[in-house]
Amino acid sequence: MTQPPASKAVPPGAPRMPARYFGLLCDRLAEQGVDVSAMLGDAGLTRPQIYGANAGLSVAQYEALLDAAGRASGRRDLGFLLGRQIKLSSHEILGYGILTSPTLDYAISLTARYYRLMTPWLRLLYRRGPVNAELEFQPTMRMSSQAMHALLEIVIVSAHEQIKSLLQDRLGPYDVHVSYPEPPHLQQYRTLLQPARFHFEAQPLPGGRLVFDAGLMALPLPMADRATLQMAEARCEALMQQTAEAAGVGEWVAMMLRESQMGFPTLDELARLLNLSPRTLDRHLGREGTRFLDLSKRIRHERACELLATGMQATQVAYQLGYSDPGNFSRAFRRDSGMSPRAYAALHRAKP
Repeated sequence: MTQPPASKAVPPGAPRMPARYFGLLCDRLAEQGVDVSAMLGDAGLTRPQIYGANAGLSVAQYEALLDAAGRASGRRDLGFLLGRQIKLSSHEILGYGILTSPTLDYAISLTARYYRLMTPWLRLLYRRGPVNAELEFQPTMRMSSQAMHALLEIVIVSAHEQIKSLLQDRLGPYDVHVSYPEPPHLQQYRTLLQPARFHFEAQPLPGGRLVFDAGLMALPLPMADRATLQMAEARCEALMQQTAEAAGVGEWVAMMLRESQMGFPTLDELARLLNLSPRTLDRHLGREGTRFLDLSKRIRHERACELLATGMQATQVAYQLGYSDPGNFSRAFRRDSGMSPRAYAALHRAKP
């Protein structure tokens, strides 16, 4: 008999995905005759770890569950399957805030602001111009290619379904650009995800973009409700503060800085997420023996070392870390490490 894999140690404060989403997948597979208890055992998980109040999964547990679900069901479209199960109500209080927003623009802005409550493994960027509006999903955690493809498929498919639900029959053709290759279940995309036009392997880095006509963003939503929206926003702000308090403000800020993929969030941006003034947030950090500038500088340097060690060119590293001038990055790196980025990369390559 196959023994379930041993649980991997999860670092304290490591971001976890709300397990309620994976409960939806388990329920759907159970309807199709899969022995979910055996499947969870194969993944080294228990039912309370999926269905328990406030349960969350680490990346390693998610990868184990995805592998076990594939073996138990024989399906290769698990990301697509789960994405179609996720409804606005699946996001709990944030879902109610989205549903009662006055316009699609407000609903998406709200989602981006509190996206960490849905998943801390991705970052959602929302940009609205005069012609197009874009939602971009960027990974913030390392995981296997298979797990990343499934995660992106989950969020892209669920975003399509939920925006279509919000707009009802007003969603016209739009474009979706994803980094993962054309899936074996492509026909499901063509028949179930209308009117989206999918472009596969269209992103150089892992992620995905939804590109809409900017005019859609101003459309009023049918269930707008100011009182419910205000209540939902207040609760979301409280949940973000609880996340910070549970790990310690310094640990929370450090985590948010480490997870940022393109540029670094500013003190103002992080303070806004916690419903604090920048000065108050910096005072909290000071009581824990650090300052935002020192924390940001240290983590930016750690991230630079990691990226250079992968073979990424110094100019690319500079732009990914938010430097507008690669020369400024090189000078800062030399000041902090005593050598140039090129020398550091060469030293790393020379190690056995």
